[in-house]
Amino acid sequence: MIKNRAKFATFNNNGSLSRFYQFNFMTFNKKRLMPWINWGIAVSFVLSQFFLQAASGLMAASWQREFHLNTTQLGFLSSVFFIAYVGMQIPVGLAYDRFGARKILLTASILLCLGTFGLSLSHTYGQAIVARVLMGFGSSFGFVGMLYTTSSWFSSRYFALLVGLAETLAMIGVALAEIIMGWVILHYGWRVMLYIAGSAMFLVNFLIYVFVRDRKANQIKAKHTISLKVALLKTVKNKQVWFAGLYGFATFAVINVVVGLWGIPFLTQYHNLSLPTASSMMSMVFIGTAIGGPFNAWFVERWLNGRLLNRQFSTTLFALLTTILFGVLIYIPNLSIITGFVLLFFIGFFSSIYIQVFAIVKDHTELNLRATALAATNMLLMASAPVLQPIIGKLLALNYTFPQALTLLEVIFIIAIGLSFNLDKKD
Repeated sequence: MIKNRAKFATFNNNGSLSRFYQFNFMTFNKKRLMPWINWGIAVSFVLSQFFLQAASGLMAASWQREFHLNTTQLGFLSSVFFIAYVGMQIPVGLAYDRFGARKILLTASILLCLGTFGLSLSHTYGQAIVARVLMGFGSSFGFVGMLYTTSSWFSSRYFALLVGLAETLAMIGVALAEIIMGWVILHYGWRVMLYIAGSAMFLVNFLIYVFVRDRKANQIKAKHTISLKVALLKTVKNKQVWFAGLYGFATFAVINVVVGLWGIPFLTQYHNLSLPTASSMMSMVFIGTAIGGPFNAWFVERWLNGRLLNRQFSTTLFALLTTILFGVLIYIPNLSIITGFVLLFFIGFFSSIYIQVFAIVKDHTELNLRATALAATNMLLMASAPVLQPIIGKLLALNYTFPQALTLLEVIFIIAIGLSFNLDKKD
């Protein structure tokens, strides 16, 4: 009895915590906190990446003036970021499967930081393109890194919910940043905005260096990875990667194409809104996505229970509602500002269903191919920016109106509805 009491004593005679208690307390907290620390820092990287993806719309008019660009050149300058991003996705997935999160995220954050400061110092169109490519290379590791970190440190049951929560935190951060940075650009210029963004990315780099660690189970798994050829073949032959990726291509185009570049010019040039008003209105897409992401993850898990038909039902329904609401936005003239805010919120809310494609691919992929398959899916999803941004820019250069040019997205959304019927089916 005395031994048991002595074992659980928490203080020594001098009032300090006993070594036994300190050790167990620290071990307990480290085990509990490490997943959340790694996940939180990965999410902060995604927040920075998302903001830099979306910031093109804020800087579009300034780039046109300073670099003397037409709409086609502007579309290309914005899209080279995504060309680099998309082109790196398969190597990114293979790198995470083999080397883990710490080394890859650290290298990527340095590249993104250098690219951001490089763009802020660019004085020619060519320099800006090089900086945007470097930013794309750095950003390409962010979202897959968050997916990899989430799947490494948490059970499959919470994967979609945590990815949705990560999107929520990132989208809310980006929405607030869009409003603030729109004001900064208006009063101090786009270069100052990039100085601020680059400094924030430097802080993320520091946090990765100090805190991020690889889970031991994943380090052991990395020693038993399959060959590059087999990994690529299995990923390419996985039908769900293609169906989910192309569905995500369409639904994520709301953020990639509308918010990322052409949404703010549509509001400022076609509807004659000021830049702060347009950026605030466009930020509603992020807020809608921030709320919609966790909602649809909870909706599928709680009410639909992940069943085949019902998961397809949710992806079909949300794509249909996105199509209808976006059509109202671009085709009905003289909408009030309040109506615009509401429409963009719900467009973001329903298009957030793209988050489910990663859960679908994860459920249809073996463990040692998971990062590669998720990266391939993300590659298809992100391809909407380099493919659609320049096409819409070219249509505008050919004197099509904004509603006519943005009709391309309506067609893409309708295709997504058809693709949804093939999601989550076993080969």
